[in-house]
Amino acid sequence: MVNYQTSLQELADLVDELARDSNSDRETGWLARLLVIRSCGYLEQVVGDVAMYFAAEAAGGSARSFAQSWIPSGRNPTPDHIVSWVGRFDAEWSRELEEILNAEDEEVRRELSLLVDRRNRIAHGLNEGVTVRKALDLKALACNLADWFILRFNPDQR
Repeated sequence: MVNYQTSLQELADLVDELARDSNSDRETGWLARLLVIRSCGYLEQVVGDVAMYFAAEAAGGSARSFAQSWIPSGRNPTPDHIVSWVGRFDAEWSRELEEILNAEDEEVRRELSLLVDRRNRIAHGLNEGVTVRKALDLKALACNLADWFILRFNPDQR
């Protein structure tokens, strides 16, 4: 996961650097779109990877194989999906994640929904209206949520 995060940060740094150069608006806009896609993909990848790691570390033999076979990949990390997903592992984690999403008048929930929506709109060639600042903010949100997943699903932390 470190490689995913490193390459995502490198892209964010490039977008931020180019945004300061007013001669590259067109290129920066395309890179901002890519940053949105990669940010959402990063969160999606982390959700799946930590669950696989958790199952591998917490169970053995047939139980591990069974658990891992029920871990889907490539699912949009919408707020409802990730809360439900986490609840399958631990009800307290689900409540904690729900609190994070609902804090500050549900700002994190709305921003995560926006991240997934913009990612899908960009992927389907629709007008998405993503600014550089918004792309960078959505990247930060994805990384913060991914960090939460990494910490909760780390068997060494229990």
